Amino acid sequence: MAQALQVTFHGINRSEAVEAAIARELAALGKFDHNLGPCHATVTQEGHQTMGEFTVRVTLVASGKDLVVSRTHNDVMQAINEVFETLRRNVKDAAEKLRGH
Repeated sequence: MAQALQVTFHGINRSEAVEAAIARELAALGKFDHNLGPCHATVTQEGHQTMGEFTVRVTLVASGKDLVVSRTHNDVMQAINEVFETLRRNVKDAAEKLRGH
């Protein structure tokens, strides 16, 4: 399981729902790599707070490597889903390489 999760918001108010979604997605990655390192997520909204796209950027240490994934979408939850879908593939691939598969 990840040692620490830090979520930073830029151009948008802090959201417990967004933090909870990121924490859930991060916890789900634990089944692929039980030694995940620290994770930092940045949620940014460009433009005015009620308009503009959201960019979600996640930096995570998995299998000794720094993984950085960023996605932009009009819906913050969709951006989170897309980031973690990519991270899931990357974490699985890195774990399999370490196991020699």
